[in-house]
Amino acid sequence: MKLAKINADDLDWVARRMRRQDMDEIYATRWNDDPAELCAGLLAGGDFGWVAGNDNGTPIAAFGAVPAWPGVWEVWMFATDKWPEIALGVTRFVKRVMIPSLEDVGVHRAQCRSKHDHLVAHAWLESLGAYKESELRNYGRNAELFYLYCWTRDPKGPQY
Repeated sequence: MKLAKINADDLDWVARRMRRQDMDEIYATRWNDDPAELCAGLLAGGDFGWVAGNDNGTPIAAFGAVPAWPGVWEVWMFATDKWPEIALGVTRFVKRVMIPSLEDVGVHRAQCRSKHDHLVAHAWLESLGAYKESELRNYGRNAELFYLYCWTRDPKGPQY
């Protein structure tokens, strides 16, 4: 697996080829289904993101986080159908580098929303230590059900 810092060309490559379930999930909470606008928004959120590719350098997944307000960040990820080729490597990177980096900058809550039927995403989030905190009924633009997953440093709840 090869990793690169988030950049416009690789992000666009993945966005235009993302898995159907990622598309359904992401675009259900956006004004339109335009990959260029998705990428512009992610790039405007800062440079805390990466693109993972295969050993030939072909981009497969994009992931990262953006600050919502002090101490709270929104995490995101989408991938092409080739995700299984790099899933283990990305998982290790997120656990070993991304989560500790968020802790280092003082994040006490990281969160993301996932569409109710994106079971692959739910399983991956849980493998990273996230927990389903709540249901967001009628959340999507077509009234889809979403779940709010999070990681917290709350002594009363699950930890990073």
